[in-house]
Amino acid sequence: MLIHEQAAIIAVIIAVYMSFLVFFIIAPSLITERLYHKFIRNKSPLTSFFRCSKIGLQIIISEVIMNFDRMLAYTEALSKNNNRAWFHDNHADYDDAKEDFLALLDVVKLEIAQQVPELGDRLLFENSKNFMYRIPRDMRYSKAKEPYNPAFRAYFSPKKSNFLPLSYYLHISHEGCYIETGAYPWESKNLNILRSYIATNFEELDEIVFENGLAVYGEKLKRVPAGFTADHPAADWLKYKFWLVEQSFTTDDLTDFTTFAAAASAAIRRFEPLRRYLSAAFEIPTEEDYE
Repeated sequence: MLIHEQAAIIAVIIAVYMSFLVFFIIAPSLITERLYHKFIRNKSPLTSFFRCSKIGLQIIISEVIMNFDRMLAYTEALSKNNNRAWFHDNHADYDDAKEDFLALLDVVKLEIAQQVPELGDRLLFENSKNFMYRIPRDMRYSKAKEPYNPAFRAYFSPKKSNFLPLSYYLHISHEGCYIETGAYPWESKNLNILRSYIATNFEELDEIVFENGLAVYGEKLKRVPAGFTADHPAADWLKYKFWLVEQSFTTDDLTDFTTFAAAASAAIRRFEPLRRYLSAAFEIPTEEDYE
């Protein structure tokens, strides 16, 4: 009996030690030192520490346990049964898949936070639900007749409806996945600012695209827009209406969160020079800023 009691005590001690190790050392260490101290300045050290620990634990659990299976199965089923009756009858499956997607967002937002400081400070402690788009389709602006978008989508910004700051978009469905960034200026004011910036800084854009092996895509005009000559050295860039780059993944690539996080991190590292370049266009004061 004594041996069993001793074994039980040892097991408890080991469990307490491992809990201490994970919560107080491993989990906080997943948050970069710069971001950790940033929030210590804004909040009490104890509050910041426990919030960092919570995020770290979420990431540990997500990378060890979570995978893409429920997300892919649900989007495929929804695409075949895209109607309100099926959606409501299978809402529990949606909740399960959504839970996995939110866990994935926790992992990906950390990768962004570590590589994009100006976004990291604003994203790290934001609830990942705020990045996620609703799955019901906005029928006011869609040509599609189906009421639901069979994909899990997110834009990593505190206010995803705002054009700025430029950030990263994540799309997960049974047909594939991609992460992208760039500029999609739906307002003519922002489009003009970008084109004017590119017109005078096109050599830097050429260099960024070449050095990082980027394939920029986006809707283009047939002619150079008004205000620029047809023989302008940046004529081809100026025809764009939006400038985007993406890293796509097949469903075979979507195995576990750890592998995906590494691939997403590599893509972000390659895309970040372009995102910074496009963002710089809006850091230059315009006449309207002085009105």
